[in-house]
Amino acid sequence: MKKRNDLMNKIKELSDENFGVFVRKLSIKNTEVFILYIPELTDRGLLSDHIIKPILQYGKEQTLTIDKILDSVIYVDDISSDDDENKMIDYLLEGKSIVILSKENKYIVANTTKVEQRKVQSPEVETTLRGPKDAFTENLDTNLSLIRYRIKDPSLRIDKIVVGKRTKTNTAVVYIKDIANPKYVEEVKKRIQNISVDGILESGYIQKFILNNSFDFFPQTGIIERSDTACANLLEGKICIVVEGSNLGLVVPKTFIEFLDVAENHYDNLYLSMFAKILTVLALSISLVVSSLYIAVVGFHTDILPPQYILSLAIARRTVPFNAIIEALVMEFISEILREASIRLPKQVGPAIGIVGAIVIGQAAVAAGLVSPLLVIIVSLSMMCSFIAADYTIISPIRILKFLLIFITGIFGLFGFVMGITVIVINLCAQTSFGIPYFAPVAPFHLKDIINYILSDITLEKMRPKFLHTKDKTRQ
Repeated sequence: MKKRNDLMNKIKELSDENFGVFVRKLSIKNTEVFILYIPELTDRGLLSDHIIKPILQYGKEQTLTIDKILDSVIYVDDISSDDDENKMIDYLLEGKSIVILSKENKYIVANTTKVEQRKVQSPEVETTLRGPKDAFTENLDTNLSLIRYRIKDPSLRIDKIVVGKRTKTNTAVVYIKDIANPKYVEEVKKRIQNISVDGILESGYIQKFILNNSFDFFPQTGIIERSDTACANLLEGKICIVVEGSNLGLVVPKTFIEFLDVAENHYDNLYLSMFAKILTVLALSISLVVSSLYIAVVGFHTDILPPQYILSLAIARRTVPFNAIIEALVMEFISEILREASIRLPKQVGPAIGIVGAIVIGQAAVAAGLVSPLLVIIVSLSMMCSFIAADYTIISPIRILKFLLIFITGIFGLFGFVMGITVIVINLCAQTSFGIPYFAPVAPFHLKDIINYILSDITLEKMRPKFLHTKDKTRQ
């Protein structure tokens, strides 16, 4: 009797308070039926046709009960019962509908959630020439269905964790049970469960919370937008984290060289894949060091150049009022401003503004004698090379390190340049990603994994990467 009164009081409380809860009252054979829902989160058609209509059409002589409704009246597939009145508001905020009978001590929870969502579209971050074009959306169920569509394995596991005291965001940890190392799986789940924050709005929040250290310079989790990329990582023994409300998933653990991997390298010709991998590594290196090398040569070690080129370089810089470090810093800052502006402008005008801006500013700077033509070429090359990585998160630290390297090279010359590169490599070797050496398979050295990475040919990859310590080590 007390429980029944509690439910009635809860109905009154929810209808009186400004929760946005709508209460629909029905009378069936001397039994009052209360249906509670939030209109903005509920599929009204599903509620009317599969819950309200069957209850109103109930014509049997037996008294209508909660168990009878569950077993043989309403048509909703995802349905359960509960007797805790304190959980009612949580169910309603999830978009579910609640059915309460005036003479019962428990209530029915029916999944009638309706969430506005966009359709599956082509990827915008992981764009490739070859490969599937279906990308993740902001709907968690849609993203998980894309993964299940490709991996029809009973060992595929999806563990859901609710994160955020107020947003109560569903987060799915996806892995293949008989491949992934259980130690890494438990570590990922533990870090997510330990998150204590009021809200999670995007996967980037999760990415920050599960870092080894908030001040780590390089990313330890990769981002995934394409479902085929997610499935490829799962088959290698990695763990995917898919967050409700985000179109970008996360993959862990992730090593440095894997950030340079592109999905289409695994689909293309062997030799083309090798060429693309080598080109990517060289381009990333050029993006980091080319401006610093310019400063080291022009400002400190011009004697390493051929005599005729020293003269040409001096003539080109004769009107430049700045030393090499100021000249390089100004041009690099301008290039970064153009990059940020082109990203945030509308798609129709962004690329045009970026290209035109670079040409106009570069040409004007050379004509005014503020910078040398060689530096304009170097900065342009550095910017182009920075776009080659498929995962843009690895480029962000490279962009910052480039400026630090320019500073230290401008002060100490080639010695400072070498010391800067040494510190960066030491930092890469010292980091870990969920217990895995960040610079693997280079350090610690695994020749077979390096060969498999460069070749990117499924017919030659007999074993999974050794550094992942997977349960099932063979692929073929």
